[in-house]
Amino acid sequence: MTRTDVQKLYSWAGGRWWDPFRAVWELCTSRQAEADLHSLFRRYISPESTILDLGCGTGANLGRLRRLGVPFGHYAGVDFSPTMLALAQKKFGDSPRVTFSEGDATALEDTGARYDVIVATWLLDHLSEPAAFVNDVQRFLTTDGHLLLLFYSQPRWFFDFWLSPLGRLLVRADPVPGREVSRFSGVLTKRSYCAGVATLIDIGASGRADRAEEEVTP
Repeated sequence: MTRTDVQKLYSWAGGRWWDPFRAVWELCTSRQAEADLHSLFRRYISPESTILDLGCGTGANLGRLRRLGVPFGHYAGVDFSPTMLALAQKKFGDSPRVTFSEGDATALEDTGARYDVIVATWLLDHLSEPAAFVNDVQRFLTTDGHLLLLFYSQPRWFFDFWLSPLGRLLVRADPVPGREVSRFSGVLTKRSYCAGVATLIDIGASGRADRAEEEVTP
Protein backbone atom coordinates (compact mmCIF):
# COMPACT_ATOMS: atom_id res chain seq x y z
CA MET A 1 0.00 0.00 0.00
CA THR A 2 1.16 3.55 -0.68
CA ARG A 3 1.91 6.34 1.78
CA THR A 4 -1.32 8.05 0.73
CA ASP A 5 -3.29 4.85 1.41
CA VAL A 6 -1.89 4.64 4.94
CA GLN A 7 -2.59 8.28 5.71
CA LYS A 8 -6.16 8.02 4.44
CA LEU A 9 -6.82 4.81 6.36
CA TYR A 10 -5.48 6.05 9.67
CA SER A 11 -7.06 9.47 9.39
CA TRP A 12 -10.54 7.93 9.16
CA ALA A 13 -12.64 8.99 12.16
CA GLY A 14 -9.67 10.97 13.41
CA GLY A 15 -7.68 7.78 13.91
CA ARG A 16 -9.62 7.02 17.09
CA TRP A 17 -10.80 3.65 15.73
CA TRP A 18 -7.28 2.18 15.82
CA ASP A 19 -6.77 1.72 19.56
CA PRO A 20 -10.01 -0.25 20.17
CA PHE A 21 -9.44 -2.27 16.96
CA ARG A 22 -5.88 -3.10 18.02
CA ALA A 23 -7.05 -4.15 21.48
CA VAL A 24 -9.63 -6.55 20.02
CA TRP A 25 -7.16 -7.90 17.43
CA GLU A 26 -4.51 -8.60 20.08
CA LEU A 27 -7.06 -10.13 22.43
CA CYS A 28 -8.22 -12.54 19.73
CA THR A 29 -4.88 -13.44 18.16
CA SER A 30 -1.88 -12.66 20.29
CA ARG A 31 -2.42 -12.38 24.05
CA GLN A 32 0.65 -14.53 24.68
CA ALA A 33 2.62 -12.47 22.15
CA GLU A 34 1.75 -9.38 24.17
CA ALA A 35 3.03 -11.03 27.34
CA ASP A 36 6.23 -12.17 25.60
CA LEU A 37 6.81 -8.68 24.20
CA HIS A 38 6.47 -7.29 27.71
CA SER A 39 9.11 -9.77 28.89
CA LEU A 40 11.51 -8.59 26.19
CA PHE A 41 10.92 -4.97 27.18
CA ARG A 42 11.80 -5.80 30.79
CA ARG A 43 14.87 -7.78 29.70
CA TYR A 44 16.40 -5.25 27.33
CA ILE A 45 15.27 -1.81 28.49
CA SER A 46 17.12 -0.06 31.31
CA PRO A 47 16.85 3.47 32.72
CA GLU A 48 19.53 4.57 30.24
CA SER A 49 18.09 2.91 27.15
CA THR A 50 17.24 4.80 23.98
CA ILE A 51 14.21 3.45 22.13
CA LEU A 52 13.09 3.94 18.54
CA ASP A 53 9.48 2.97 17.82
CA LEU A 54 8.85 2.65 14.07
CA GLY A 55 5.25 2.95 12.93
CA CYS A 56 4.44 4.08 16.47
CA GLY A 57 0.84 5.03 15.64
CA THR A 58 -0.90 6.39 18.71
CA GLY A 59 1.98 5.35 21.00
CA ALA A 60 0.83 1.87 21.99
CA ASN A 61 4.35 0.70 22.83
CA LEU A 62 5.02 3.75 24.98
CA GLY A 63 1.75 2.98 26.74
CA ARG A 64 2.99 -0.55 27.36
CA LEU A 65 6.20 0.74 28.92
CA ARG A 66 4.31 3.07 31.21
CA ARG A 67 1.85 0.39 32.32
CA LEU A 68 4.74 -1.98 33.01
CA GLY A 69 6.65 0.69 34.89
CA VAL A 70 9.74 0.09 32.74
CA PRO A 71 12.09 3.11 33.00
CA PHE A 72 14.00 4.31 29.94
CA GLY A 73 16.32 7.10 28.87
CA HIS A 74 14.60 8.38 25.75
CA TYR A 75 11.78 7.22 23.50
CA ALA A 76 11.44 8.38 19.87
CA GLY A 77 8.29 7.49 17.97
CA VAL A 78 8.13 7.75 14.17
CA ASP A 79 5.03 7.42 12.01
CA PHE A 80 3.93 8.92 8.70
CA SER A 81 0.31 9.42 9.72
CA PRO A 82 -0.06 12.94 11.17
CA THR A 83 -3.47 11.99 12.56
CA MET A 84 -2.06 9.11 14.60
CA LEU A 85 0.87 11.22 15.76
CA ALA A 86 -1.48 13.94 16.97
CA LEU A 87 -3.25 11.37 19.15
CA ALA A 88 0.09 10.05 20.45
CA GLN A 89 1.27 13.57 21.23
CA LYS A 90 -1.95 14.30 23.08
CA LYS A 91 -1.61 11.16 25.20
CA PHE A 92 2.13 11.06 25.84
CA GLY A 93 3.83 14.23 24.68
CA ASP A 94 4.22 15.73 28.14
CA SER A 95 7.68 14.31 28.88
CA PRO A 96 11.08 15.63 27.81
CA ARG A 97 12.16 12.00 27.41
CA VAL A 98 9.57 11.44 24.68
CA THR A 99 9.54 12.75 21.10
CA PHE A 100 7.26 12.01 18.17
CA SER A 101 8.07 12.84 14.56
CA GLU A 102 6.45 12.33 11.18
CA GLY A 103 8.54 10.23 8.83
CA ASP A 104 8.80 7.15 6.66
CA ALA A 105 10.10 4.18 8.67
CA THR A 106 11.49 2.65 5.47
CA ALA A 107 13.56 5.73 4.57
CA LEU A 108 15.13 6.91 7.81
CA GLU A 109 17.81 9.56 7.63
CA ASP A 110 21.04 8.46 9.28
CA THR A 111 21.81 11.25 11.73
CA GLY A 112 24.35 9.15 13.59
CA ALA A 113 21.93 8.28 16.41
CA ARG A 114 21.97 4.64 17.54
CA TYR A 115 19.34 2.93 19.68
CA ASP A 116 19.46 0.23 22.33
CA VAL A 117 16.01 -1.05 21.34
CA ILE A 118 14.14 -0.60 18.08
CA VAL A 119 10.57 -1.86 18.09
CA ALA A 120 8.02 -2.22 15.30
CA THR A 121 4.60 -3.68 16.07
CA TRP A 122 2.04 -4.34 13.32
CA LEU A 123 4.20 -2.51 10.78
CA LEU A 124 5.81 -5.20 8.61
CA ASP A 125 2.43 -6.35 7.27
CA HIS A 126 2.06 -2.94 5.59
CA LEU A 127 5.42 -3.12 3.78
CA SER A 128 6.07 -4.46 0.29
CA GLU A 129 9.59 -5.67 1.20
CA PRO A 130 9.67 -6.57 4.90
CA ALA A 131 13.01 -8.42 4.80
CA ALA A 132 14.81 -5.52 3.16
CA PHE A 133 13.44 -3.18 5.82
CA VAL A 134 14.35 -5.48 8.72
CA ASN A 135 17.89 -6.04 7.52
CA ASP A 136 18.49 -2.36 6.77
CA VAL A 137 17.12 -0.89 9.99
CA GLN A 138 19.55 -2.94 12.10
CA ARG A 139 22.27 -0.42 11.26
CA PHE A 140 20.58 1.99 13.68
CA LEU A 141 21.15 -0.34 16.66
CA THR A 142 23.91 0.01 19.22
CA THR A 143 26.48 -2.79 19.25
CA ASP A 144 24.46 -4.80 21.77
CA GLY A 145 21.03 -3.50 20.76
CA HIS A 146 17.89 -5.43 19.88
CA LEU A 147 15.23 -5.12 17.19
CA LEU A 148 11.83 -6.38 18.38
CA LEU A 149 9.19 -7.18 15.75
CA LEU A 150 5.55 -8.16 16.24
CA PHE A 151 3.62 -8.63 13.03
CA TYR A 152 0.75 -10.30 11.20
CA SER A 153 2.30 -13.37 9.60
CA GLN A 154 1.20 -16.03 7.12
CA PRO A 155 -1.11 -18.32 9.12
CA ARG A 156 -2.01 -21.92 8.43
CA TRP A 157 -4.29 -22.35 5.45
CA PHE A 158 -7.56 -22.67 7.39
CA PHE A 159 -6.97 -19.25 9.00
CA ASP A 160 -5.46 -17.68 5.90
CA PHE A 161 -8.55 -18.53 3.82
CA TRP A 162 -10.77 -16.05 5.67
CA LEU A 163 -8.37 -13.87 7.62
CA SER A 164 -6.23 -12.51 4.77
CA PRO A 165 -9.16 -10.95 2.83
CA LEU A 166 -10.47 -9.49 6.10
CA GLY A 167 -7.07 -7.98 6.92
CA ARG A 168 -6.78 -6.36 3.51
CA LEU A 169 -10.29 -4.93 3.80
CA LEU A 170 -10.04 -3.57 7.34
CA VAL A 171 -6.43 -2.40 7.69
CA ARG A 172 -4.89 -2.87 4.22
CA ALA A 173 -2.50 -5.44 5.71
CA ASP A 174 -1.00 -8.51 4.05
CA PRO A 175 0.48 -11.31 6.16
CA VAL A 176 4.26 -11.50 5.97
CA PRO A 177 5.07 -14.78 4.19
CA GLY A 178 7.53 -17.28 5.59
CA ARG A 179 9.95 -16.78 2.69
CA GLU A 180 10.36 -13.14 3.77
CA VAL A 181 10.84 -14.05 7.42
CA SER A 182 13.52 -16.58 6.46
CA ARG A 183 15.56 -13.70 5.00
CA PHE A 184 15.69 -11.74 8.28
CA SER A 185 19.30 -11.59 9.52
CA GLY A 186 20.42 -11.78 13.14
CA VAL A 187 17.34 -13.59 14.46
CA LEU A 188 17.80 -14.76 18.04
CA THR A 189 14.29 -16.02 18.77
CA LYS A 190 11.12 -16.42 16.75
CA ARG A 191 7.77 -17.30 18.25
CA SER A 192 4.50 -17.85 16.42
CA TYR A 193 1.00 -17.63 17.89
CA CYS A 194 -2.57 -18.59 17.02
CA ALA A 195 -1.72 -21.01 14.19
CA GLY A 196 0.84 -18.58 12.82
CA VAL A 197 -1.39 -15.48 12.69
CA ALA A 198 1.09 -13.45 14.76
CA THR A 199 4.87 -13.69 15.02
CA LEU A 200 7.26 -12.12 17.52
CA ILE A 201 10.96 -11.89 16.62
CA ASP A 202 13.96 -10.75 18.64
CA ILE A 203 16.97 -9.73 16.53
CA GLY A 204 20.40 -9.04 18.03
CA ALA A 205 22.62 -6.34 16.57
CA SER A 206 25.63 -8.65 16.38
CA GLY A 207 23.76 -10.85 13.93
CA ARG A 208 25.32 -13.88 15.61
CA ALA A 209 23.01 -16.70 16.52
CA ASP A 210 23.83 -20.36 16.18
CA ARG A 211 20.26 -20.95 15.19
CA ALA A 212 16.89 -19.31 15.70
CA GLU A 213 14.71 -20.67 18.44
CA GLU A 214 11.27 -21.43 17.03
CA GLU A 215 8.21 -21.97 19.13
CA VAL A 216 4.58 -22.33 18.09
CA THR A 217 2.08 -21.34 20.74
CA PRO A 218 -1.51 -22.56 20.31
